[in-house]
Amino acid sequence: MPTDTLPLWLDTQAIGKALSRESAPDSAELRDILDKSLALESLGIQEAVALMRVSDAEHLALLLHTADQVKQKVYGDRIVLSAPLHISNYCGSECLYCANRRGNTAVERKYMTPPEMREAGRKLIRQGHKRVFLVSGQLPNADVEYLEEAVSVLYTVFDGVGEIRRVNINVGPLKPEEYALLQAADVGTVLIYQDTYHEASYHAAHVSGPKSDYLARLHAPDTAFQAGVGDVGLGLLLGLGPWRHDLLALMLHAAHLTRVYDAGSRTVSMHRLRPTPGGRFKTPYPLSDGEYLRCVAITRLAVPYTGIVLTTREPAGLWRDGCNAGCSQLLTGSVANPYESWTEAPGEKTPFPIGEDCHVDEVVRFLLEEARHLPSFCTACPRLGRSGHEFLSMVQECGMKSQCGPNSMASFMEFLLNYATPYTRQMGEKLISEKLDGLPEHERGAAERLLQKVRSGRMDEFI
Repeated sequence: MPTDTLPLWLDTQAIGKALSRESAPDSAELRDILDKSLALESLGIQEAVALMRVSDAEHLALLLHTADQVKQKVYGDRIVLSAPLHISNYCGSECLYCANRRGNTAVERKYMTPPEMREAGRKLIRQGHKRVFLVSGQLPNADVEYLEEAVSVLYTVFDGVGEIRRVNINVGPLKPEEYALLQAADVGTVLIYQDTYHEASYHAAHVSGPKSDYLARLHAPDTAFQAGVGDVGLGLLLGLGPWRHDLLALMLHAAHLTRVYDAGSRTVSMHRLRPTPGGRFKTPYPLSDGEYLRCVAITRLAVPYTGIVLTTREPAGLWRDGCNAGCSQLLTGSVANPYESWTEAPGEKTPFPIGEDCHVDEVVRFLLEEARHLPSFCTACPRLGRSGHEFLSMVQECGMKSQCGPNSMASFMEFLLNYATPYTRQMGEKLISEKLDGLPEHERGAAERLLQKVRSGRMDEFI
């Protein structure tokens, strides 16, 4: 595949033409678009722009509510919890917004050693985590062997009860044989953030190094799929480029991956640009909390089958609102999240502090008490080898929801029995009981059998 030309799927003229619309949809047009989403049909960019132009408060509330309905229809009411784990902040690129950028002298550089990875993994397990997103700088020598080792190390960590069962990885463009090496190590989803599809904005932020190659980044998901990677995730760093342009381009990218590889985008990560230690970059296209929630909701409506990933590093009220606007996954509770508590001018250089402090239990309590969603640590799909086309087909046929409920309950019961605080366990048991009553008979029977196995000491139970 050529990497020196703009891919055909990124039709910037069509994006510009769609964005020329300034009028809000009337009630009839809005209802037609939302009904299409409820039928789990992907939207076109013209329909997405209509949703972007919604201005009436009642219409906006309906948009957000429908996004939650679509998510419930596809995945049920569970929210999957994962932890980011930063293993290196060495980087060969100069991305002006990033603390890892090559020229930043405000941070100490570090590669985690395998023993440190094991200790970090144990701390995550002791919080209750079973799913990890590995994060590093874009390594100067594209050291894929280091990443492969990290994946393998984490799969061997055990605290006497729990283990890491799914390791996803955030990487940049690699050669086909390098993606294949990660796949052989049983990596989960390969996350390839474009950050922004707006070319001028991309070049303004990524001034040198490997990540400055805009076209290589665009082509990387294709290369990964062609190398045999089962699941690829996309991502935006909202605020880096015009959010409306980025959302439409993301839709076109996801549609291309579905059309060509029949797998689509397994996840879409939606994070906002944040200040960093040693950063030399002011957010060029800041978006409000309301615009951020609209991004989440429109993505759910436009790409109904993807997993939408938010982070609890957003203000508490915002990520909580996102759980009712189409979000299906939360990143939370990292033990090696660089600069989490830093100001823009840290008093001393630190690579990434590792501690036991987290707020996973707090996140779980919110999901139980306010959102009434089922917290999930489920890893059934990778345990069963479901990825790519097989996973997408199951989701499209709404077969995932019927398994997500029982499997999520079983994984959550593991958390409640082994890692939750007494109050959270009490609330969790109560919610599980309520959710069981609302399941169809065959699902309730499957869930009760799984829960009984977990209560008797069995682990990693799923259907």
